[in-house]
Amino acid sequence: MSAPFLWIVIPFLASIGAWFIQDKRRSVFYLSTGLFALLGLTALAQNIGGVIRLGSTTLELKSTMIFMGRSFILENKDRFFLAFVSFATLFWILGSRISQAPTKFIPLSMMVVSLFTAALAVEPFLYSAVIMELVVLVTLLLLMSRTQPIKKGILHYLIYQSLAMPFILLAGWILSGSQANPSDATQLQIAALLLGIGFAFWLGVFPFHVWIPELAEENQAYPVGFLLTLLPPVALMIILKFINGLVWLRDTAYLPSVLQIVGTVMIVTGGLWASMQTSLKKMFGYIILVDSGFMLLCISVRAQIGLELFYLSLIPHVLAMAVLTYALAYFERHQMEPSLEALRGEMKNHPLVFITIFAALFSIIGLPFFASFSLHLALFENLAAQPGVIIWVLIGYFCLLIAAFRLLVVLLENRYTQWRISESRGDLLYLVSGIFILLLMGIFPSVFIGGIWQTFAALLSLG
Repeated sequence: MSAPFLWIVIPFLASIGAWFIQDKRRSVFYLSTGLFALLGLTALAQNIGGVIRLGSTTLELKSTMIFMGRSFILENKDRFFLAFVSFATLFWILGSRISQAPTKFIPLSMMVVSLFTAALAVEPFLYSAVIMELVVLVTLLLLMSRTQPIKKGILHYLIYQSLAMPFILLAGWILSGSQANPSDATQLQIAALLLGIGFAFWLGVFPFHVWIPELAEENQAYPVGFLLTLLPPVALMIILKFINGLVWLRDTAYLPSVLQIVGTVMIVTGGLWASMQTSLKKMFGYIILVDSGFMLLCISVRAQIGLELFYLSLIPHVLAMAVLTYALAYFERHQMEPSLEALRGEMKNHPLVFITIFAALFSIIGLPFFASFSLHLALFENLAAQPGVIIWVLIGYFCLLIAAFRLLVVLLENRYTQWRISESRGDLLYLVSGIFILLLMGIFPSVFIGGIWQTFAALLSLG
């Protein structure tokens, strides 16, 4: 058995099976949670290329699978990715049961994750663009509803993500032609420009970002939250793998500067627009931009610490976005419009929901005692030679902080309502767990974040 078969084919086939029995929600829930828990633990514990022992039976876990003439390769260095997507999907599936997500969510999310893994594993890399286009088509099924017309956010998402494919394929064609003359600097620069444009479409970099807040505002919160939470880090991991395969691009002097500029622009624009929103759903879309910009800044640090910060940032990223998404889904379940005007004075009626929202926002901003504080501090230390970047980044986060305080003022406006807890037991379990984890990771970063990294470094030989 091969690793690609285990992490690509099996989840894909399981998603098809779950699609046909999606009405049996309990069975689909338990089977999917069991599968992704097993895949995540296997990624942590099992070396690719080693032997799996099941009693008297032994199976060699090969790294390569051939399908339709293309190689799908997963190596030990990819185990962080495999563990990340497996546990992140498990976390979202667990939340889907409490938040009453659509029945199609679990089957289609499983299919999306299997295609994400295929996009990382396929060789040559250019086929990643084709597989990512398949991801877009599958997520359309996840986002669309039979009872509602197709909205502009979905159309813009389809257009912008689809535009990435021709740019990346054209860059690959130029690079394949330049192999005969690798010293042709002009061809390499054109290829790098085309790749940059394609990657910008993938990540929603300004000015190609309009689909993100539109998608968040117009569609159901839980499916959109799943997509917007996983798409940026997965796309960045695929981009990192591609850059590492091109020595001339990896070693160029301007690459860190480009990443810093793009990351800073995403943080500033995302924070500025978030501070002016009256819809929490649209604000969530701009928060995605801010967090994606932070990941780009981490990658821009050339030293090993940059990659470590990027990988570590994925943990609070998933947690913060998951609880934010859960809060937005909570509003939908209770027919509450997620706008500042509609939520005026509602803090006392739904305290834990809003406390969780602020915990997630403060973690993303990087305030002390919250999950991302130590990561932001480490990043700023490594960007000390670029004070201009730090100033602009702080401006972006300050704008996001203004958005949080605007929300707080509106929520506390009604002074005559008594405090009461309206959340169900399931809501309380999920929300309190989210707040607790975000605070523990911020108060004891060396124990939780550092401990997690040491585990991955030991298992995956990253440190």
